[in-house]
Order: sequence, then structure tokens, then C-alpha cells
Amino acid sequence: MKALPKTFLWGVSTSSYQVEGDITNNDWDFFTRSLQISKRISTITKPSIFYKGGTQVDLQPAGDAAKFWDTKYYKRDFDLARTLGLNAFRISIEWARIEPEKDHWDQMAIDNYKEMIVAMREKNLIPIVSLNHATLPLWVMTPPQEFLRRTGQNLLPHPLKDLPLADPPPSDPYWKSLRGWENHETVERFIIYVERIIVEFRDLVDYWITIGEPVATIIGGGYISGLWPPGFFLKGKKARIVLRNLIEAHVQAYNKITALDNIDADGDGLANRVGFTHLMMEIVPAEQSKIFGIPVKDNTEAAKNFSYFANDYFINAVINGEEDLNYLNTLQRSNKNSKEFIVHEDWKNKADFIGLDYYRRVYVYANKIVSLTSAKFVGGVPINDLSIANNQSHNVLNTLGWEIYPKGLYNVIMRIKNKWNNIPIFITENGIADKHDGHRAPFIVSHLQQVKRAIDDGARIMGYLFWSFMDNYEWLDNYRPEGKFGLFSIDFEDRHHDDSDLIRHKTKGAEALELIIKESLSQSKDGVISDSAIAAAQNKFGIFTEDGSRIIYPWMTKWNNG
Repeated sequence: MKALPKTFLWGVSTSSYQVEGDITNNDWDFFTRSLQISKRISTITKPSIFYKGGTQVDLQPAGDAAKFWDTKYYKRDFDLARTLGLNAFRISIEWARIEPEKDHWDQMAIDNYKEMIVAMREKNLIPIVSLNHATLPLWVMTPPQEFLRRTGQNLLPHPLKDLPLADPPPSDPYWKSLRGWENHETVERFIIYVERIIVEFRDLVDYWITIGEPVATIIGGGYISGLWPPGFFLKGKKARIVLRNLIEAHVQAYNKITALDNIDADGDGLANRVGFTHLMMEIVPAEQSKIFGIPVKDNTEAAKNFSYFANDYFINAVINGEEDLNYLNTLQRSNKNSKEFIVHEDWKNKADFIGLDYYRRVYVYANKIVSLTSAKFVGGVPINDLSIANNQSHNVLNTLGWEIYPKGLYNVIMRIKNKWNNIPIFITENGIADKHDGHRAPFIVSHLQQVKRAIDDGARIMGYLFWSFMDNYEWLDNYRPEGKFGLFSIDFEDRHHDDSDLIRHKTKGAEALELIIKESLSQSKDGVISDSAIAAAQNKFGIFTEDGSRIIYPWMTKWNNG
């Protein structure tokens, strides 16, 4: 097991499609520009008795995004990052830029990323590089525009009659692409791309992330909910194939990186640290539905199964080598006596750290439709927007309707520590959608308090990356102000103008993070979170209670103390 970095990594995360701008040749851009796809997504997310997901989705492409691909902008951003005391910055490399067509490599794009990383390093920012964050080149996957109808589907009520329940027709361009992670050839092509990137960048980068959020985002969005590319709905058979291919892609990428990256770019004695990012949640059963006041449905097993699949399955595979096909078939969790519980020796210990993405607590309920499909292994359905969930009590919400629950970060960290041999944890995303910047500062204070608590209890934490450095394009929310996650705010109403547009404005959250970083550095050279830093930030900005039920503001403490 590789040692922790000598210095605590304080940084931010970004992703290429969400911030760079001018990316038009990947699956997500195609997904948003297709009129057939946009109409389908809008139709199936229209509020109804079946769909209670919140806001009707209006797909839009990223367009210029935050113009981070522009040298002028990323250099300014690195300067701003340093003013906060940050020493790390996470970017993703867009495969579609690097290999726009099969076996055609764009050296200009490679060189632009090199210049970006060199500029980062010149500002004493350690580069954290993701090799794949949610998107694929069009030749790897062109999302289906149309789907065939099941027999009798036209007779079903909205939105069931509009759901993508069958395959695309033979004429759909989807079939001319590799069909994404459903095809093992995509794994092979991904490794060729990884090799090219490592050879080009190994003298500049030591921290590598192979794949971003393989279960929650790639599988959950693209093969279960139908709202992300490729847009399949409850396609359990496809999801199982994709799951195995993603595990193989990570394992092979890990092997390739550790074999090729032999240059210690940071001078800390290690040439590479390789992991993946994993969206993990504090998962609890939704409140039982009732008829005449009598509970009729227990959601406990649904929540346990959802957690096992979403939180545990991928880590079990790449740390313990476990492939629990028995669970996928029977919902028996981790039955090691089953012949379909397989241990792959060549999958074991293929991560130097777990990249933890944590945002919220979710409530999961059992769903009869899900339980009768080939995707029953997802366990249940999470309530996405609690602001419209009349039957579920909750604590404070962000502006997308997600419940703020700081203690959940501690719980998830300690789960990783205790379940997977105290593997190092890199908090690669933690953030809040906050339209008015009213909750961001206490959110940061309260979550870093829980990180400090976990460190004190023996967890090996490499660093903390806030999502995101700046307001950016949010996938299903595009540029809605409700989806503003940035430490620096951007007025996207000006995004089509020239020199004066997309100015970054410092938020209260940035001020809180800056105070904690600089106070922590004043206490020790390695800059690990200090108690005095949390106390100072709490006294200035306030803090959420650990259950997220309320904010304790500084004036409250002063008033209570007389």
C-alpha cells in the first residue's frame, strides 16, 4: 500500500466537458443536440403520477462552458486557486479531443493539455488528472436517437409509452459506433488511449484517476434511468456487461499506468498513484408508505441492496477481486459460498486510493417495476429531489433538492476504512448546489469538520478537492442558477460575449475554504486540517449540525454566551 502524500492536498475538481467549452464530438454533446433525444428526455421527465423526479429536463449542450480551454482563462483560474492557498487542481482529459477519430491523434490537443498542466505546476499546483469523466468520443459511442416500441407500448399511459424499453432500430447511428462500454472493444481502445496519455504526460503528472463514477453515473444514468447517454431504461442485461467492462477497463488501466509511469514528477519518492472516483452516498430507507395509517411497504432491504450495488460492488471488485454474479441474479449479498461468487486474483488491489465523491444522504424506496426487471440488482429507487417529496421528512436541502448531511461523509469514510483495509482515501468531490451562496460556507466548514474527525479516528485521507472551482455546466441542469456549485461564481447570462464575459466572482464558500487552509498550514507544514482552523471558520461563517438539520451561525453562539 502506497504512502500518503507528504503534504495534504487542498484542491478543487473540474471536468473537461463541463468547463472547457467547444467540445462537440462526444456522446454528451450529441445527446443534447439531437432533437429526438431532447424531446424524449423532456417528455419522460414531465411530472406525472409515475415520474416525480423534480424539474422537467431541458437538455442543452455545454457550448462555451467556462472557457477553461482558453489559455487566458485557465491561467487566471490557477492564479485565483493560489490566492486561496490551494496546492492541487483536478482536471479531466477529453478523449474526444485527443482521439477525435479512431487511430487519429490530435497532437495540438495533447500539447494544449501539456501547456495547461505546465501552467498549473508553475503556480505550485499539483495536477490530478482524470482519464475519463463521463463522456466518450462519438466513434466510441453515438447515443441512440430512436428506440423501437414494445408490443402494446403505445397503449400505456404517459410516460411509460415514451420510455426507451427496446433496442434502437437497425438504421440508428448507434450501431455504427462501438456502442460504448457495452462493447469490450471500447475497453481495448481505452487502454490504447491511456497508454498514449501516460507516455505524453508521465513527466508532469503523478496522480491519475482512471474512470469517474462508473456505477452511479455511467451505469445509473445511462442504463438504468435513461437520462444520460446512451439513454437506456432499466436495461439490466446491458448494465451487467457495462459493469464488467468498466471493472476490466480500470484494472487494465491501473496495470498500464503503473508499468509506464516511472517518472517521479513531484519529487515525493513515488512515480504514480492510481485510483478511480466513486460517488458514494449515505443511504437510508425511505419512510414507509401507508394506507389508512397502516405501513404497507418496508424499504429496508431496498436500501441495503441499493447501497451494496452503488457503494460496495465496484470497490469489492478492484480491491478484493470479487465478482458477485450471484447477487446480480438473486439479490443475496456477498454469499461467498455461491458458485457465482467469483474471486479474480488479477483484479485484486488495483487501486492506490479510493477517490470519494460525496454530496448527500439519499432515501431509497422499494419499487415493484424495478424488482420485476433485469435491473432488479439496483435494489430500489432513490428520491432525487426532496423538495417535492411530500411523504419524506428531511433536513436542510441544497437548491437542487438534495439533503445536506455532513455526518454522512464521516460515515462513508469510516466504512471504507473498516471494510477495505484502511486504503487511502482522496476526497475528489464534495460540494453544494447553492443558487444564492447562502449555505456554501457552513457546508464546507461542517464537512471538513467530519473529515478531521475521520482523520482523528485513523482514516488515511490524502486530501480534499471541492466541486467545483467555478460554476460550470451541469449535465441535466445545464446553466440553471439552482445548479451553481462553484467556489467562484459565474454569470452565464454573459457567456456569449467576448473579453469581459465569464468573470469569476469569489463566494463566501471560497473565503471559508481559504481560512481553513491557511490556518491549517499555520499549524503544521503538511497542512492537515486543524481543530483551530475549523473553529476559526465556524466562528466567522457558521456550521451545519452534523445531521444537517440547521445551521449554527456565529451570532447564535455569541447570543447564547451572553
